[in-house]
Amino acid sequence: MRKKKSPHAPSLRGSVTQSNVSVRMRAREASGTSFLTRLGLLFGGLIFTGFFLLWLFHTGWPQRQGEAIADLGLTATQKADFSVRDIVIEGRHQSNRDDIYDALATKRGAPIFGFDMQAATDRLGKLPWVGSAIVERRLPGTIAVILTERTPAARWQHDDKLYVIDNQGQVLTSAKPEDFAILPLVVGTGAEKATQGLFTALQNYPDIQQKTESAVWVGERRWDLHLAPKIIVRLPEDDIDAALHRLSVLISQEKLLDRDIVAVDLRIPDRLTIEPVAHAAANTAPAKDKHP
Repeated sequence: MRKKKSPHAPSLRGSVTQSNVSVRMRAREASGTSFLTRLGLLFGGLIFTGFFLLWLFHTGWPQRQGEAIADLGLTATQKADFSVRDIVIEGRHQSNRDDIYDALATKRGAPIFGFDMQAATDRLGKLPWVGSAIVERRLPGTIAVILTERTPAARWQHDDKLYVIDNQGQVLTSAKPEDFAILPLVVGTGAEKATQGLFTALQNYPDIQQKTESAVWVGERRWDLHLAPKIIVRLPEDDIDAALHRLSVLISQEKLLDRDIVAVDLRIPDRLTIEPVAHAAANTAPAKDKHP
């Protein structure tokens, strides 16, 4: 027989509730511990992965794999007939052809997409005669080189040595002065830098330009022109064009070059000084680097 519950029996409800709270607290604590554990594992995994990738990078494995993939791609394009079959060079007059090929650093049959145009352009720009260079990849198989070479403009005499310079005053180190004897001669310290201004002015006066055998840069500030037959024309520091215009008029109208004189002084705009042969023996010596 079942015993009947006594109406005055103590209730166990409070104990059950207390037990449930303890269980939940323990569950929360366990859950918190589990979250921290997972978080720690996550950060640990990230740190390990970072160190592993850094190690791989230092070993060069990713780079090698990338290069291998790139090589496969270039080989595929090469098999598809995208390879260097022809090299076209335009504008070459003085530059050595072999030096140009060496600067391109490629050869026939090489993958054309593997050709480094910028590096080739930089190397070409260092060649002695090259002023500027353009390199083009013309698909499917042509490398084109367009050169602008430095143009010999004059021979420059300095410290008893001769050099060939271009119209920018740059010395052409590979040029032999004896090969350019037809070029005008400029003399003096700093003459190579001032040459462009003089030659630009002379272009307007071909009668003077044709007669000019040499030009001496005096005191690094002005020019003396040596005209055939052995006449010195002293130009001013400023307004060379006006002085050359006066000289051109004197040559055409007064037949100045046919007179028995050795020097014409145009340094003062409103004055003309002509030096006869009898009074100018000292001025008939050949032009030197140091000029009075």
